[in-house]
Amino acid sequence: MQIDQNTIVSAIVVAGWIFSLCFHEYGHGLAAYLGGDKSIKEKGYLSFNPFVYTNVGLSIVLPAVVVLFGGIGLPGAAVMVNSASLRGRLWESIVALAGPLFSLIFTVALIWFIRSTPPIPDEWLAGASYLAVLEIVVLIFNLLPVPGLDGYGIFEPFLPKSIQDKFINFQRYGILILMVVLWTVPWANSLLWDSAFAEAFSLGLEPNLVMMGMAAFRKGAPPLSIAVILIVIVVHFLRQKTKAEREAQAIEAAAIQSENEQKTV
Repeated sequence: MQIDQNTIVSAIVVAGWIFSLCFHEYGHGLAAYLGGDKSIKEKGYLSFNPFVYTNVGLSIVLPAVVVLFGGIGLPGAAVMVNSASLRGRLWESIVALAGPLFSLIFTVALIWFIRSTPPIPDEWLAGASYLAVLEIVVLIFNLLPVPGLDGYGIFEPFLPKSIQDKFINFQRYGILILMVVLWTVPWANSLLWDSAFAEAFSLGLEPNLVMMGMAAFRKGAPPLSIAVILIVIVVHFLRQKTKAEREAQAIEAAAIQSENEQKTV
């Protein structure tokens, strides 16, 4: 069975995006671990398992729904860092910077691969080229000094406590507000994408491959998004069920141990 070109491109973009998301969060986790928060390792953040980093709603389902309505999903993820364990404000800033830095490394490596790889099918190159543009878009987006984004997190530790307190509640909604702005303010959306395209082309990506990848992704992404939503929801509930069963077993084991200790006494 021959796989549709749109599906191939979409699969490359989605698979590459998920890996880049994990790589980005791994950067946060590694910096936090080196900075003094040893709980990072216990929480499983020093891995490339997407379910460790992701919030099912914000990281998977919401972006997939955005794609279904014709947009480009900007999934988010989070490494829960214990800031009190870090060795000062500088390390807090380094932790915020590490994510975008790892995203930059991934993007540079991807572009190097596209430019230096032996001849491969055009749809593969188109998918990788469009993925590189998406990475640049999100890198620019994520470095904006808006609460909730890494761009703000880099400077936040050095801001007066009064300013930090004012923006602490806004951090939950910063990314959502910016996504609404990009959807409803044409010039803001154009500025973001034009900047990303200009940067991508200056780094040697071929415009025809980028446009081919974008067109194919937008055609192939909706059915893939529906599949992703269903798979993630099923996996999420299975993980929750397994977690609940383990907790119940732990409680039962503790009760049996306590009962045996009382009998021994």
